Amino acid sequence: MAIPKILHYCFGMSPDFGGKPWSLVHYVCLRSAIQQIKPDAVHFYYEYEPDSVWWEITKPLVSAIKIEAPRRICGRPLLSPAHRADIVRLMALVNHGGIYLDADVLVHRSFDDLLDHSVVLGQEGVDAEYGLCNAVILSHANSLFITRWIDQYSWFRGTTIGNPFWGEHSVQLPHFMARLFPNEVTMLDHKAFFWPTWTANGVYQIFEAEGRIDTSESYATHLWESQAWPLIQDMTPGEVRSLGTNFARWAKPYLTELPDDFGKTEEVTIPDERQVRRSAFQRTYAHHLWGDDGQSKFFSGVGSRGPAAQAYVDAISAEIRKVRDTLKRPVSIADLGCGDFVVGSAIIAESDNLYLGCDIVPELIDYNRTLYEGGNVSFRIVDVVVDALPEADIYLVRQVLQHLSNRDIQEVLSKLCAKANVYITEAHPIIEVGPINPDKPSNEEVRFDWRVGQGRGVDLNQPPFSLKVTPICEAVNGKEVIRTYRLLP
Repeated sequence: MAIPKILHYCFGMSPDFGGKPWSLVHYVCLRSAIQQIKPDAVHFYYEYEPDSVWWEITKPLVSAIKIEAPRRICGRPLLSPAHRADIVRLMALVNHGGIYLDADVLVHRSFDDLLDHSVVLGQEGVDAEYGLCNAVILSHANSLFITRWIDQYSWFRGTTIGNPFWGEHSVQLPHFMARLFPNEVTMLDHKAFFWPTWTANGVYQIFEAEGRIDTSESYATHLWESQAWPLIQDMTPGEVRSLGTNFARWAKPYLTELPDDFGKTEEVTIPDERQVRRSAFQRTYAHHLWGDDGQSKFFSGVGSRGPAAQAYVDAISAEIRKVRDTLKRPVSIADLGCGDFVVGSAIIAESDNLYLGCDIVPELIDYNRTLYEGGNVSFRIVDVVVDALPEADIYLVRQVLQHLSNRDIQEVLSKLCAKANVYITEAHPIIEVGPINPDKPSNEEVRFDWRVGQGRGVDLNQPPFSLKVTPICEAVNGKEVIRTYRLLP
């Protein structure tokens, strides 16, 4: 039985977060774990909920679970929030199994080849000089080793910071136990999770040196935030992009969609409309607000399946062939709002045309990249409202505008009108009643009541948009009519 791909995090065991609130480093680390490990769930245990702009964009990625951290274990007091977190992680692994990560562990690659073990821990220091660190733990539910570990808190004595037993139960004890019970745990080399170490030189290598750290033997790197906090506490995406350090190289892929000054000051970043839009659609996918087929991790709705979707694929494929014949070469296609790639994959199937799928949800793009990217297919994080549009011969915008406010639609259309071969698809109710082009906030909802098929959709040829369009195709899908238009000059 494999270790389940459930990520566990503990944070906020004290109201001041130990002076280290949820920050850029934590966000990057969690994003790296999601992209590399591809978990089935992310459990985030907290007693005091984080309160920062970085938490606002992290929260949609996790299942936030409020707890009351234990104050005693096996009759022994847990005076430190750090030691309470030690027990929370062990109990989570006993109850659920999975992968525990400290919030400052940056993941470099998949853990899949570790999941067939019972318990996995990594050495801290060469030849476990310091022990086996509990910042990364993989375990089955109810594993004997983790249960033994908890039982040993009956003699816990690391009650105060600075006493010689502070890290005894979190680092030294598991190493001692691993030597007693070698068949119950797999010990990995020091390079697996905890290299470089927490020493001044190790922190320098991660956050200040530009010479590359060899991570070829590493699954992850513990960033030692307690030692590095003065270097990272006020870090912004712009600063990361300006640096050539190891941490900067590792972090940049997870910050591409954020402005340079994000997180710099509350006044600059709250509220940030880009984050509001992105969070809305992150929530949509995380909670399956567009439905669930029971198979897909990301599901873009029933409109992406069935006869209506096939009618669209057939019509757009014919349009693509026309453009290709005109240009006398393979064409490039930008699919703005590619979603789960079900429709896009049908359009690009058995073709040498170039396809770029764009979406606002980073974890969706990460997922699509992992499963589908290669050859003539690629993906990119794009907020069509504020970002520059990629260059392409053909632009597809399928059932995207219906989720946006009128102001946001106008921002998108102002860019699309400067492009050639733009195809826009929108859903309309069977019964069209009420004001034309009613406004709404940008979120997962549409303008009309799709349950009864009544109201108004986005009418591109009517104010405030007033565009010239020509119809390409339409198909009935339940109580909706899905219409595709081509923009005219």
